[in-house]
Amino acid sequence: MSTLPTHPPRESGLSEAEAALRLQRDGANRLPSPDHRSAAATLVSAALQPMVMLLLACTLLYALLGELMDGAALGVSIAVVLAISVYQELRTQRVLEALRDLASPRSTVIRDGVVRRISSQELVVGDRLLVEEGDRLACDAALVQAHALRVDESLLTGESMPVDKQPESPGAEGQLHAGTLVVQGDGVALVTATGTRTTLGQIGGSMAALPARESRLHLDLKRLVRGVAYLALLVCLVATTVFAWREGSWTAGLLVGLTLAMATVPEEFAVVWTVMLAIGAWRLARLKVLTRQPQAIEALGSTTVLCVDKTGTLTCNQMEVVGLQTADGAAAERRPSDAPDPRWQALIETAALASVRESLEPMDQAIFRLSSADGTESRLSLVARDGVAPGHPFVRQVWRHEATREQWAALKGAPEAIFSLCAQVPEAVQAQAERWASSGMRVIAVARAAGSEPSCELQGLLAFEDPLRADVPAALTACHAAGVRVVMITGDAPATALSIARQAGLVRDGAPMQVLTGAQIDAMNEAQFEGVVMHVAVFARIAPAQKLRIVQALQRRGEVVAMTGDGVNDGPALRAADIGVAMGARGTDVAREAASLVLLDDRFASLVDALSAGRRIFDNLQKAIGYLFAVHVPIVGLSLLPVLGGPVLLLPLHVVLFELIIDPACSLVFEAEPASPEAMTRPPRPSSARLFAPRRVARALGVGLVALAFVAGVQWMARAAGATDEELRLAGIACVVVGNLAMLQWFRGRGAVGRPNRMLQVLVLAVCAAGALITLVPAVSLALGLPTLQAGDVLIVLAAPALWAAWQLWRGQLPDGGKRRYHAP
Repeated sequence: MSTLPTHPPRESGLSEAEAALRLQRDGANRLPSPDHRSAAATLVSAALQPMVMLLLACTLLYALLGELMDGAALGVSIAVVLAISVYQELRTQRVLEALRDLASPRSTVIRDGVVRRISSQELVVGDRLLVEEGDRLACDAALVQAHALRVDESLLTGESMPVDKQPESPGAEGQLHAGTLVVQGDGVALVTATGTRTTLGQIGGSMAALPARESRLHLDLKRLVRGVAYLALLVCLVATTVFAWREGSWTAGLLVGLTLAMATVPEEFAVVWTVMLAIGAWRLARLKVLTRQPQAIEALGSTTVLCVDKTGTLTCNQMEVVGLQTADGAAAERRPSDAPDPRWQALIETAALASVRESLEPMDQAIFRLSSADGTESRLSLVARDGVAPGHPFVRQVWRHEATREQWAALKGAPEAIFSLCAQVPEAVQAQAERWASSGMRVIAVARAAGSEPSCELQGLLAFEDPLRADVPAALTACHAAGVRVVMITGDAPATALSIARQAGLVRDGAPMQVLTGAQIDAMNEAQFEGVVMHVAVFARIAPAQKLRIVQALQRRGEVVAMTGDGVNDGPALRAADIGVAMGARGTDVAREAASLVLLDDRFASLVDALSAGRRIFDNLQKAIGYLFAVHVPIVGLSLLPVLGGPVLLLPLHVVLFELIIDPACSLVFEAEPASPEAMTRPPRPSSARLFAPRRVARALGVGLVALAFVAGVQWMARAAGATDEELRLAGIACVVVGNLAMLQWFRGRGAVGRPNRMLQVLVLAVCAAGALITLVPAVSLALGLPTLQAGDVLIVLAAPALWAAWQLWRGQLPDGGKRRYHAP
C-alpha cells in the first residue's frame, strides 16, 4: 500500500453560501478610507475654488449695482459650476476607490473543500485561512496548524523582531493579527475578526497602501500654475486700476478686473491633472495593470529597460510533468493523463512527499495532479520542513510513519544541488537532466534519505514544461520598436532560460554575453559588472538579493528601469527600480506594497500595453495643457479690450460659458484621445524631460495669438460695418468658441479631423445646442446681453458643425468605424 500523505489535513471550510451570508451580515473586510470625502465635504471644497469665489464676488458686485437680473443669472452659473466640480470630484474619487479595491491584498482560503484565492475584502469570520511566507494578513485569526511560522508584528507592537507562532497556544502565540507580515513558514488559521473589529481596526490603524511621494509631474504642474496665477494677479490689478482711473468708477473697474481674473486664473490645470490621471489609471486597470503610485504613469513613457521574470510572465505558469527519469535508467516523456505506470510510483511519491498539497507553487500542483490517481490514504505525519533559501535551492521534508515510527526525508530541487547530496549519480541521469534543460524544460531531481543519514539516495528526475505565452513574441517586437530593451531575470538554469529566450526572440544566436549567472555576478566587482550589464539579455540562477544589484547597475548606466517581482525578498529591488511591477496573481503582499504597478494577470504583454498607455497619457496631458495655454489668450484679449479703450464685451457670465466648454474639453476630450500611431515607434522620452517646457509654452501661446488675431479681425470688420455693442459681443463670443474648437483639433495632432473621438463629437453637439438656445430664446439672450437672431440665420451657422458631429458619432457605431480605427490603448 502507498504511503502518500494528504498534508495538511484538508477541512472543508465554510460553504460559499454561508460565506456570502456572513459577508452580508458583517460587511466587507476593510477599514474606512482615510481620504474618502462625502458629497457635502466635496461641495464645500468646490465652493472654495478660486473660480467660484470670483463668481461670488461678481454676484455681490452686481447686487450692489442694482443689476439683479445679471446677479441672478450669475447665481445660476455658480450652481452649474459647482455641480460640474462636485460631479468630477466624486467621479474621480469613485475611480480611485475602485482602484484601491483592486489593490487590496489577496488571501487563500478553503471553501467547500476547495482551495481558493480571493480578495481579502471577502474574508468572513470562520473562514479557514492558509497563510504562507510573504502574506500580509488582512484579518485576525486563531492558528490551528503551523510549520516554523514567524510573524513580523512591528506594525502593531513596534517590536522589530519577528515572533514565533504556535498553533492552539494560549495568548498571543496562537493568534494572528491584521496588518502583520508572515516572514517565515506556513500554517492554517480560523478567521476570528474582520474590518473594524480587528485589533488593527480598534486602534485606528490603516491597511491602506504606503503613501506615495509627490510626483515630478505634479510638481511641474504646480510650478506652472503658480507662475501663471502670479502673472494673472498682476495683470488684473493693473487692468482694474487703469479702467477705474480712466472711467472714474471703481465698481466698474473692479468688475472688469474680476472678469479678467476669471479669464486668466488657471484653475483647469488641477482638473486636467486629477481627471486625466485618475481615468488613465482606470484605463490601465482595464488592461490588467493596477497603478498604485501616480509617478509610475510619468515614468512609463521614459522606461528604457524592462527587467522581467520568466515564470508566469513570459510563460504560462501552468507546469505539467512531461518527463520522468528514474535512477536505474528508465526514462519516458508522458502526460499526466496517461495511464499510471508502476515504474514511476516511487519517484512520484517521493516528489509528493517533498511537496505541499495546498501550495500555490505550479510544480507542486503538477506533482499532485500526477499522483492523485493513486487515491491512497495517509499514514504519515510531518516532522520538519526546510524550504528553498539562498544557497539552499531545494526542499527537504522529514516524515514519520505512524505505525512503524520510522523517519525519512524527501528532497526535491535543482539537479546540481540534489546530485551533490547523493552518494551515486549515474551519468545517464546527469546527461538526461542537461538534455531536458537545454530543450527548455524545468528539471528537478528527487532524492530520499533514511533517518538522519547525511547521504541521500537519488530517486530520479522530473521534467516540467511551462510553455511560452502566445503573445510574448509580438510584445517583445513592440518593445524593440519602441526602443525599450527587455532583460529576463530568472532563478532557472542557464540552459532553460536561454531556450525560452530564444523562443521569445529575446536573444539572437551568435550574440556575445547572452547569459550571466548569479555566481558569475558574485565574482565580479561593481566596475566589472557595470561593464557587462548592458550586453546581457538573460540573467539565470539569480537570487532575489541579486536583483537589486542588477537594477542599480542599470540605473548607474543611465537607464530608466521597470522591474518585475513577486517574492518577499524582491521588495528592495522593486522599491529601487524606477517602476516596480508586482505580480498580482502569484505575487506576495510585500511585493505588491513595494511596487508602483501591479500586473493583475502576470502577463508580459499587459506590461507592454501599460508602456503604450503610459506614453498615451503623457502625450495627452501635454496636449491638454498646451490647449489650456492657447485657449485663454483670445479670452484674455477680449477681457482687456475695455482697458485699451474699447467697449465692455465680456462679462463674468460669458467667461463661465467658456469654462463650461474648456473644462470638459481638456479633461475628457483629450483623455479620450487614442494613442498616436507613432507612440510605440519612437525612443523613450528622456527622464529629465519636463511636462511642459518653455518652448512648448511659447508654441501654445503662439497658437492662442493666432486665434486672438482672428477674433480681432472679425471685431474690426464688424465695427467697420456699424455693429452695435451687443452684436460686437456676440461676434466676439462666437469667434472665441469657433477658435476654441479649432484649437482642440489643432492640439489633437495630425489627422485629427478624421480620427474618431466620441467626447469631442458630444461636445460639439452640446455647443451647437447651447448656441441655438442663447441666440433664439429672447430671455436667455437678454440675460447675456446678446441680440436675438432669426431662426434661419442660426440654423445656417450651426447646421454644418452639428451635422459633422452627428456623422462622426454615427460612423463610430459602424463595425469598422467607417474607416481605419485606432485600437492602441
